[in-house]
Amino acid sequence: MSENEDITFEDALAELEDIVHELEESGLTLEDALLKFETGVKLSRLCNKELDDAEMRIEQLTEGEDGVRTERVEIE
Repeated sequence: MSENEDITFEDALAELEDIVHELEESGLTLEDALLKFETGVKLSRLCNKELDDAEMRIEQLTEGEDGVRTERVEIE
């Protein structure tokens, strides 16, 4: 995954899940595990940002005449 690569939330999440499985199998060298972990952190941050952006959009869409009705939306 490169810094400038456009990646969808779904692709980032799938790649993150693959990295978790690879790290759990622990057949990697320390250096490879660290690189995978670093990539995983970047993907996790990207996914969190996408979820935060989606939450903000939902709040904007649920804005009523009497102000913002913030509703907790569970995303699975």
